[in-house]
Amino acid sequence: MKRLMTSAALLFVGAVLICGPTQAETVERIAAVVGGRAILASEVSNQIQMIMIQAGRDADLDPRELAADILQEMVNDELILTAAKDDTTIFVGEGELKAAMDEQIAGLVARFPSEAAFLEQLQLEGWTKRTYEKRLRSQIRDQLMKQKIISQRLSKVTVSRQEVEEFFGKYSDSLPEMSPRVRLAHILVSFKVSPETDDSLKGLAEAAREIAVDQDDFGIIAGQFGGGAVGGRIGFVKKDELVPEFARAAFSLQPGTVSGPVRTQYGWHIIKTYRRLGDSVDVSHILFPATASTADSLRSKLVIDSLYQELLSGADFKELAKLSSDDDATRATGGEMETMTVENLRPEFLAPLEAVEEGDITPPVASAQGYHILKLLEQMPGRALNLQDDFDIIRNMASQEKTSRSVQEWVGELKKKVYVDIRDIDIVN
Repeated sequence: MKRLMTSAALLFVGAVLICGPTQAETVERIAAVVGGRAILASEVSNQIQMIMIQAGRDADLDPRELAADILQEMVNDELILTAAKDDTTIFVGEGELKAAMDEQIAGLVARFPSEAAFLEQLQLEGWTKRTYEKRLRSQIRDQLMKQKIISQRLSKVTVSRQEVEEFFGKYSDSLPEMSPRVRLAHILVSFKVSPETDDSLKGLAEAAREIAVDQDDFGIIAGQFGGGAVGGRIGFVKKDELVPEFARAAFSLQPGTVSGPVRTQYGWHIIKTYRRLGDSVDVSHILFPATASTADSLRSKLVIDSLYQELLSGADFKELAKLSSDDDATRATGGEMETMTVENLRPEFLAPLEAVEEGDITPPVASAQGYHILKLLEQMPGRALNLQDDFDIIRNMASQEKTSRSVQEWVGELKKKVYVDIRDIDIVN
């Protein structure tokens, strides 16, 4: 396992910087030349290796076909970069570049147990932190320039109604079908943690903090407690990736310190901050989930059963949902949920819904959230797409097709202006 993780780490660093400096000492085979830039066979091989590992052993991938596709993509990328460098309107500001670099490095460091382990891996691959950041800076600048010129080109791509109709006429037989969908309304009675249960969980969090002050492995500490406690290293995260209460605590801590118990919608947390990098912070946590006790769940069951009886006695579903549902997102609409495909329904909803007709309600159904009473408003069977009912969906497909075609045509034009030589070599061996 340790060896596999090391290989993955090597490949991850290699994904950003395809060739380490030590590779210059060996004779490299050239896979292609674009203008004055040589694309090395080793660069293509590294990309193949990464894709094969990510796809897994069972993936039916032909390495030679993959090599040809990857090399063509790399040639196209280089052509687009050349165009971006020649375009005087394409500019990457220093602040924009620094923000992108901070984000990239934070993501890389988060893949390792610690920053020291990351730096050690760099050293094994022949890099110092300074030379790595210098090379990374150049690559990220290039990537941002490519993104800018592509966005500039694609901003001009629009599709008219006639083009949508022509697209539909050409591809209607091969377009995916609209999946079966349903419209539902529900009344939710969530599992509410009683004050006694919540106090008990907070006490466990306080006990965990006493241990966490002197012990760094939050996963091991969590394992010492029952009640579904979980913990471990989260890595680098930004404020907008966290719920507000967790973010406030994590970003206010001094590096190396442990918070007191922090309550979020998920339960009680203990948080440790290790270091900051840009607008990210590296943290560990232990969570004591706000899980309702058996007595708490029984109280919710009594409430939902009472509401179900009211509905059977003739109460209006929409009005009862507005008064009694715990779902903030649907309460105002009388419990009505967004239309969804059958395959995206909660698994626990499937059997109860199969047993009712349109307009009927189900008996209470348990989920991880609590208890639901479902009302089947409408069933829509799977069907072929048509312009009258699905114009927006078809327009998006037509736009994607035109965008892809536009990029391909543009790259074709660039090939006429820039020297391109794709070598006939066996990259796989």
